[in-house]
Amino acid sequence: MMTVGTVKIYFLTADEGGQSIIPVGNFSTPIIIEEDRKLINGLWSAVIEFHKSPNTQRDTTEDLYLLFHEKKEAQNHLIKPGMKFELTTKKSDS
Repeated sequence: MMTVGTVKIYFLTADEGGQSIIPVGNFSTPIIIEEDRKLINGLWSAVIEFHKSPNTQRDTTEDLYLLFHEKKEAQNHLIKPGMKFELTTKKSDS
């Protein structure tokens, strides 16, 4: 079963260890959920669907769910109110 969470995301600046260019459309990227930092169930990817593009402060609200959420081993149960997570992306200045 697909579990969708509405999340607030702040995209780090390049000086903070993020990217100089941030996504403005829906994307998928690996996610590390704080409750499973040791990746006991493996590394999963999250699908991010924007409600609207990030603002000048580099934050926005999106829907988040796991790619391949239908797999029995998917960590859908970790998507819940108050969850903390990190999205990992390829660093690029282009």
